[in-house]
Amino acid sequence: LQEHPSPAEGWEAVQTLVQIPRHKESGRHSHPGIEVGYIIHGDVLMEFDDRPPLRLRTGDPFFIPNGAVHNARNVGTVTTMMLSTYVVDETKPLVTTY
Repeated sequence: LQEHPSPAEGWEAVQTLVQIPRHKESGRHSHPGIEVGYIIHGDVLMEFDDRPPLRLRTGDPFFIPNGAVHNARNVGTVTTMMLSTYVVDETKPLVTTY
């Protein structure tokens, strides 16, 4: 949706609208910075390699720490829509898959 330099040198802010169809998932991945998100529509099980999963529903916010390996699994009956904003190292790819 948008991408801007961060006030902190070497970092950028990126905002995306993520859509995950019913019975699908994002796949295990990480980001070189934080992710702050909001579930616009749908139900997600946010799975992590190093902590218990989070069940997120329409209207729920979420925060994913720098480098946390995670997977967003659509566990609802509709396409999930999430607004995700990242503050990341501008020298690295936004997503690393595993």
